[in-house]
Amino acid sequence: DRQLSAAAVTGRYTLLRACRPDTTRPDPILYLPIGRSARSRLVRWRLGRFTNMREECPCNSGDYITRDHLLYCRALDPDLIDALPPAPPHVHRIDHALNCLPTKASAGPPAYWSALLQLLHAIDCLVHPLAVIAPDPDPGSLWFAESA
Repeated sequence: DRQLSAAAVTGRYTLLRACRPDTTRPDPILYLPIGRSARSRLVRWRLGRFTNMREECPCNSGDYITRDHLLYCRALDPDLIDALPPAPPHVHRIDHALNCLPTKASAGPPAYWSALLQLLHAIDCLVHPLAVIAPDPDPGSLWFAESA
């Protein structure tokens, strides 16, 4: 734990520090009511294992697929990104949206919940163009149904 704390302070693992500033509680994405594939996408994004940064983006912009490129990628619906809460400087907008999730499922889903899940599904399809990825029938419906 001391080694991880020291690395977070020195900036050696900035991805980890930026994605999860409060590590005193379990990450809400581990227990919120969502489907298995959606949870997998959330966990892969949180761990930084979602994109292959050595490949050029299929949007034909000439950019590589990176976390930052995905915020302005022409292949993704900008309305999904605009639905996320604005992030403070130097924090990725998707990471900030994950950090803003309630810590209890009983609090109900935030307004951007469906857009976040749709965005991560679209990113998954973009970075795995040869894979057949089943569409999520109704993103976020499990949590909306449970909180109703």
